[in-house]
Amino acid sequence: PFPPFPSLKNQQTPPLTMSLSPMQLFEEQISTLDASLRLDAMCRLKLVGEAMGKKETLGSLIPFLREHTDDDDEMLLKMAQELGTMVPSLIPGSEASSLISILEILAGVEETVVRSAAIQSLNNIIPHLTTEGSKSLLDMVKRLVTAEWFTGRVSSCGIFASVYSKFDEAQNEEAKDELRKLYKVLAEDETPMVRRGAASNFSSFASVVEKEHQATDMCVIYNQLSQDEQDSVRQLIVVGSQAIGKILNDTQQCKMYVFPCVKNACNDRSWRVRHAVAKNYPTIALSLQCSGDLVDQMVGCFLGLLTDTEAEVRGAAAGNIAKICDIAGQDMFVQDTVPLLEGLSKDPVMEVRSKLSQALMDCTNPEECSKLSDQIILDHIQPIIQGMLQNEEESDEVKINILRSLPSLTRILGSMKEIITVVSNLASYMLNWRIRECVALTIPSLAESLGIEAFSSGNKSFLSIWLTLLQDQVSEVRSACVSGIHKIYEVACSSTDGGAWVTKNVLTVLKPIYEGSTFYLTRITHLRLVACLCQSDATPKQLLDEVVTVLLAALSDPVPNVRTVAATCLTPIVGFCDDSLINTKIRPRITEVCDATDLSVANEMDHDNDFRMQLRKLNSVLEA
Repeated sequence: PFPPFPSLKNQQTPPLTMSLSPMQLFEEQISTLDASLRLDAMCRLKLVGEAMGKKETLGSLIPFLREHTDDDDEMLLKMAQELGTMVPSLIPGSEASSLISILEILAGVEETVVRSAAIQSLNNIIPHLTTEGSKSLLDMVKRLVTAEWFTGRVSSCGIFASVYSKFDEAQNEEAKDELRKLYKVLAEDETPMVRRGAASNFSSFASVVEKEHQATDMCVIYNQLSQDEQDSVRQLIVVGSQAIGKILNDTQQCKMYVFPCVKNACNDRSWRVRHAVAKNYPTIALSLQCSGDLVDQMVGCFLGLLTDTEAEVRGAAAGNIAKICDIAGQDMFVQDTVPLLEGLSKDPVMEVRSKLSQALMDCTNPEECSKLSDQIILDHIQPIIQGMLQNEEESDEVKINILRSLPSLTRILGSMKEIITVVSNLASYMLNWRIRECVALTIPSLAESLGIEAFSSGNKSFLSIWLTLLQDQVSEVRSACVSGIHKIYEVACSSTDGGAWVTKNVLTVLKPIYEGSTFYLTRITHLRLVACLCQSDATPKQLLDEVVTVLLAALSDPVPNVRTVAATCLTPIVGFCDDSLINTKIRPRITEVCDATDLSVANEMDHDNDFRMQLRKLNSVLEA
């Protein structure tokens, strides 16, 4: 009846184990041959420590763990993770040196995930250590940097920032100087993995080094790594440009120390390096405090990335057009970027065109790019996005990117006649429901831009398109139409009697469709739509009466789901109705429905349960 070994996880243990201490129980479970029990014990390491207390943990548990640092990788991973959680909740920073020694051992093992967990735990513990323990930290870094096996040297790169931050500048300048020299040693290591570690952790270390040492020490390391023979090292160090630029905070110094490396990265022989710099170009440009001729040089490098031979690089650069435009300004966009847009819009690789379409729409959004005037958008961006939308061979993803962002162009959408024509045609022949959904979401913005008369005039008006999409077979398209009805109603109210317009052009048209529908989801869509028209006390009385009439009639629908939706939509609307409407129409109808429905029945197999529950809620609102 009992497991063969005591278990920290299993609460039903043999009576013999009740006399065992937490440490003995932990030792018993760790010594079993069952891997799952051993792993379970290690996962509860902090819990064991809390049960033992600080003194016994430091005196028994930690020495025991030090003897088991040669266990399998899964056990060592959990050990490294659990040790990082013990400080300061269980063990104060002043007494955490024994944990540091174990984590130092784990930082030198062969398995990468174990080393990463050990470094993360060290970085969690080091800030809690006292200043008296700083020398031991420096000694630990030295041991790792000079380790014979490369794993220790790789791991050491990840703790430099934490260790460096522990030293007080006035008293430990010599130690800080030694740490910077040690990092330079790692950057010159003969093993590529070590240099990659130095490059990947460069930003975090550079961010804690004082500004006066950036040009003399960190920039030297940065330049050296940026010229490394391994493209993976050069790829990682590109991100470090941001850290140095922000700390230098001086255009001339950035131009002298950082820009040459960025320029070389833009022309690197490895496409991965060029891709890395293209992907991070806006943040790099901002960190370099670009001004004057440095802006022109940065733009020149960016244009080279836009015309790169590799599609991944062109796509990454194209995706940043709006951000670079916001940095460099309108003149740069018109003179340098616009001539390249036509070629990029016809790029043979779809991913490039997709990135371009999103970037161009970002250029039209003042929240993303505030430097372009509306006239520039109409003259230079409109023709490009129009061509993409009109191209029948263009991918749906590109068109969706454009259509989703069109609502942000409400201010000038009325002037984009060609775009409006293309959008009206897309809804009729596109098989992809996502495009029809985007058109449905865009139509309310067209109503706002065109005005309600132009919106609803003509046989092929956007109102008729919207009414057609409202009956689409895909629920997301119908829901998109429902979400836009309130905005269309607001536009109608701004120029005419909104209630009368909606009643005439929407409710009257939908009534025969609703009554003749055999598809219950269509009826649910119509109910939700009419409910969206009544969201405040300002709803016109005539419109409110029309909506209530529709919802009350739906309470007798043969489909339980429709009845439930009708009751759900009616509940909040009751609060906007006056006593006359409630007493003459709503209350009698609800009483009639309640009398015909047994509200006390509660059967899980009965589909009317939700309707009964909502009906009781509606009835309680009326009684209140």
